[in-house]
Amino acid sequence: MRAWHELTDAELLKVRLCDLKLTIAGTELEKRTELINAELEQRGLLFRPHVWLSTEWFCPDGIPGFAIPFYLAHPRLMELEQRQMHEVEGGTARSCLQLMRHEAAHALDNAYALHGRVDWREVFGRFDSDYVTHYQPKPYSKRFVRHLELWYAQSHPAEDFAETFAVWLDPTSRWRSRYRGWPALQKLNYLDELMHDIEGKKPSGRKRDRIEPIGELKKTLGDYYREKR
Repeated sequence: MRAWHELTDAELLKVRLCDLKLTIAGTELEKRTELINAELEQRGLLFRPHVWLSTEWFCPDGIPGFAIPFYLAHPRLMELEQRQMHEVEGGTARSCLQLMRHEAAHALDNAYALHGRVDWREVFGRFDSDYVTHYQPKPYSKRFVRHLELWYAQSHPAEDFAETFAVWLDPTSRWRSRYRGWPALQKLNYLDELMHDIEGKKPSGRKRDRIEPIGELKKTLGDYYREKR
């Protein structure tokens, strides 16, 4: 039998996700995970998020880790994703690292329960605010950092925090000069102080749960794309 990566698209769509036998080990994702961990270490943070493969980018509530879309673990699956969806979220090294820093922020927030702090709420807003299906961003607002597309920091306080953290963590962001004169700089300065506050401290949240790992999903690639579309 041919290996799944040698199949045509039509044949590959009949393969179950669990039968792909994908892992992060030995892929570019492993190298990027190591890079994120190195950035955290350089900042004096003891926290290291655990990562796993699933169907999309997400960090479950209360879990100090995050999921990465399975298709990023193999070039053949990235090709299929492109043809099926006309885009590959996180398909470049730069965009993948941006998303990993963003999700690492959510995981870190869960690990230290940061959103429960009064000063966190004063800066970013209420974590338990309702998520809205559609939000109306203000493209020219300087109250938020600009990191992911669609001014994502404006969508919810939790995303504002995650986007601010991602900019802060990125060693190439030059955030102090880039955001000079912006109200967003106050958030970055607060986050810088907050990270100094937890520097060298072990996280209280240490769950290693993996939600919907790829190895347990029995739907076929065809089913996955029909649902996704």
